Order: sequence, then C-alpha cells, then structure tokens
Amino acid sequence: MPRHPGCDPVQLDPGSHDDPGAGRCLMEHVSVLAGEPFRAWPRCTHPAVAALATQVNDRCSPQGRAALLGRAEALARAASDDPALTWRLVGLTAEATLVIRPYERGATRRLARARRWRRLWGTALPRPLARRLPRWALVSCGLAALDELVAAVHGLVAVAGPPGSPERDIALVALLDSVLDHVLDDVPQAVPPAGPTRTDTTIVMKELVA
Repeated sequence: MPRHPGCDPVQLDPGSHDDPGAGRCLMEHVSVLAGEPFRAWPRCTHPAVAALATQVNDRCSPQGRAALLGRAEALARAASDDPALTWRLVGLTAEATLVIRPYERGATRRLARARRWRRLWGTALPRPLARRLPRWALVSCGLAALDELVAAVHGLVAVAGPPGSPERDIALVALLDSVLDHVLDDVPQAVPPAGPTRTDTTIVMKELVA
C-alpha cells in the first residue's frame, strides 16, 4: 500500500520507486532532502557514491536500512572532483572484504587494480588540473569502473553474513560510513552529519570477526 509522506516516519525500501508515495530507497530519499527531482541519482551526490549507497540499501535488512537514514544528509553533500573516486571506492570495499576474509583472491586482485588505476589517474589528471575541468568531465572519468564497484560490493556481501543478518548490516553500514569519511574529507567545510556517529570500517570489521 502506498505511504503518504508526512503521515508516518520515513521508511526506506529496496529497489526503485515511481514517486515518494510508493516508497523510497536511500538515494531517492536523498533527492527529496536535496530538493531535487525524485530519483536515485541526485546531482548532489557523486554517481559512484550513489551506486554504492544503492547497493548497501538494497542488501541491508529493514533494520539496517533504518540505520541508513542518519547518513542521508551526508550523502547529499557527497560530491567530489577526484577523477579516480570510483577506484578509491573499489579499493575501500575490497579492503573491507579482506578484513573479514584475509587473502580472499577476488578482493586481493580488485584492490591491486584499484591502486593501479588510482596511480594512473593521478598521473594523467592531477588534482590541480582536475579542479579546472567541468564536473561532468570529472564524473565521467569513473563511469567505466561502476561495474567494478558493484562487483566489489557483491564480494563483500558474499563474506559478510547471510541475508538479513546483523553481521551483514554492520559490514555494509560501516562501508558506507568509510566512504562518506573519505569523500567528505575532500569537501570544503564539510560538517559531520546528524545521527549515528560514523566509524571506520576496519575497526568495525575487526570487532565483527573477533
């Protein structure tokens, strides 16, 4: 049954929706907060961050998605002029996987690729030059790596715990927190979001597997 905004607290759902009355995923909620058209790819958020947040939303349990609401305001500020950002996120996701399952072959290879591509982008398009380019050009640099990012999230999900488990929720929410930490570090005068305190992925993962 469609929900009417304002009548009930916001509840995040998996998948995409036609309008807020039919439900909303995390990034659709971000578009509402930002005053943009209702969609899962708001302009205020870098597409790589939006893609990762969408994967996290869809693979969390309802309880995990409730925890994601506190990250929406930060996601509305998660822009970046880093042409290698998508590969940075691939690397973060691979590292989170390796904390849970050290020497996992897929994550090890993916981390090596991410580091190699970040070096290549850093050489070909250093940050001072990148800041002089239009945003659409910088964003397009990482579009080819979005499939690699989605695959990296799938790799984390495969080792983080069964569907609906608290362990999987912890791993996914911690990954999103780590991504926001890295991205917002590059945003001038970024203010930490209201809500749950963001925590480094590695610390949370080590507590999980201890």
